[in-house]
Amino acid sequence: MTGLDLISSAMRLIGALASGETPTAAEANDGLSCLNDMLDSWQAERLMIFTISIQEFPLVPGQQVYTMGPGGNFNTARPAKIERMSIVSLQNPTQPLELPITMYTDRDWQHVPVKVGITSTLPLNVYDDGAYPLRNLSFWVIPNIVNNVRIYSWNALNNFPDLVTDITFPPAYKEAIRYNLAARLIAEMPGEYAQITVQAVIGLATESLARVRIMNLPTIQAFVPPLPGDSKGGHYDYRSDSIVGSN
Repeated sequence: MTGLDLISSAMRLIGALASGETPTAAEANDGLSCLNDMLDSWQAERLMIFTISIQEFPLVPGQQVYTMGPGGNFNTARPAKIERMSIVSLQNPTQPLELPITMYTDRDWQHVPVKVGITSTLPLNVYDDGAYPLRNLSFWVIPNIVNNVRIYSWNALNNFPDLVTDITFPPAYKEAIRYNLAARLIAEMPGEYAQITVQAVIGLATESLARVRIMNLPTIQAFVPPLPGDSKGGHYDYRSDSIVGSN
């Protein structure tokens, strides 16, 4: 489906076009901006992402911090969210060993007393600061041999580069895109829609604000009491299925 097909269909849904009509160039370009803004906002919702991307990058012995994003150390599209990470040990190249590592929260990283200068063959943890346009991934301890890191992250939804390029999505996305675009176009078009435009704009503003807040919500930690023989305790990390840190 092309961007123009979706925009024309959405405009027919709200009565802005009759059957067989096409939008003007200005309407089509406004609709394209609205369409891509909507798809961009969906990047922040895990349930809108249809697959997890798995990428692997080499780690340089002695280097602790790596940037991830266009032009970074890990030169790829900056993912909206990283779900989990693993170290791939290459000590046996014929059978690389994948070892999940703990992703530190801000609190966890704060509680690491000595963050630099400590090395080992394999990193145990990683801290992602979520920076933009490049995320900074800090590995601890610092690896002193060659390993790879495997990153499981949200796969970006395709945007429409223009009005004529055909973009495909998995089943059920076409209808969802078409009807949600129609709702947004109501807020874009004044005049005969004036009576419902304000309500539509307020609704979309509330929805978009909630989406940003959810995206930035800190990870909820379930703290556990100290285990027998351990006076520190910690919290359970579902991503690595382990008890993390001391608090």
